[in-house]
Amino acid sequence: MASTKGTKKAGKSRFFTNIESTTLALGNSRDGPVPAACEPNDEAWTRLGKPRAGDWLAEKDESGQTFSSYRRTMGDYRVPGKHNATILLVPLGASFKRCPRFLPFLVDYARAFFTGMEIELLDTEVGSTSAGKQLSLKRVSSRENEFGAPQYLLSDLMDLVRRPKGYHYYCRLGITLEDIYPGEDWNYVFGQADVMERVGVFSFARHSPLFYDGVHATEALDPETRLLSDARQAKWLRNCLHTMTHEIGHMFGIRHCIYYHCLLNGSNGPHDSAGSTFMCPVDLRKLLHALSTVPRNKGEHPCALERYRAMLQVWRAVLREFGGGEGAGECE
Repeated sequence: MASTKGTKKAGKSRFFTNIESTTLALGNSRDGPVPAACEPNDEAWTRLGKPRAGDWLAEKDESGQTFSSYRRTMGDYRVPGKHNATILLVPLGASFKRCPRFLPFLVDYARAFFTGMEIELLDTEVGSTSAGKQLSLKRVSSRENEFGAPQYLLSDLMDLVRRPKGYHYYCRLGITLEDIYPGEDWNYVFGQADVMERVGVFSFARHSPLFYDGVHATEALDPETRLLSDARQAKWLRNCLHTMTHEIGHMFGIRHCIYYHCLLNGSNGPHDSAGSTFMCPVDLRKLLHALSTVPRNKGEHPCALERYRAMLQVWRAVLREFGGGEGAGECE
């Protein structure tokens, strides 16, 4: 399993990279020419340096994953294909019925980011603005977090996400406004994905600007109380889109990045020195390779420029819905 953005109570090692390893990570001559969008560009991407104390790479063993290794591992049978080109988003808990504002943007951004893939919200018609079917958390194991609010066990949530059946699903991702944890040795995680089963879960909870004030995510998003300005909600949504695409990236077989500041960096939270809204050239090449097998892309790498334009349209829709202010410039 790959887990992200949590605080484990013990760590053990560090790893950092250099120019030679980032060049080799893009592939070798047997992998064919590097797509133009993935050519190393020091203005667009920044290589990782030595991790700081408290960073994910200062505490976790990460060996990295080159494009050549990814291509061999995925082969022809682990990438999306004619009959399984759908990503399913599964709302967990009843809170999205009360606060559905983020959901359309999750669907639209996933569609833009994983271009060519179909995106479904559980039991929701295409184009609907409803919150979809909510899976109950009544039988999910839980404990109290540091603010006395329920915190739900990830393995039980994974079991819920496994329930929807369909051979056309390439992967399934549970989404929740509740706080989550993977085991007693962990304080929390933002999300986690089972790479082999292509099942994952991510939580909005700790991305909330008011979480560490003890305010539950549903209260923070309640349209009647208006505890958060639109601009602060937009910044929260941006972080949720980051975590969602990170977890789905894992389900596409992409491991944590150790080469550049990248969407797929492991992270110990907002103070980690790594991270980016976008994939680095190494991981972008992996994604374009995987998406080339989707029927809509007709056996070719999707156009990276058109993909970025589609992502930008979603960010602009976010700005129209939530207005400018804090975080707006970063989105644009």
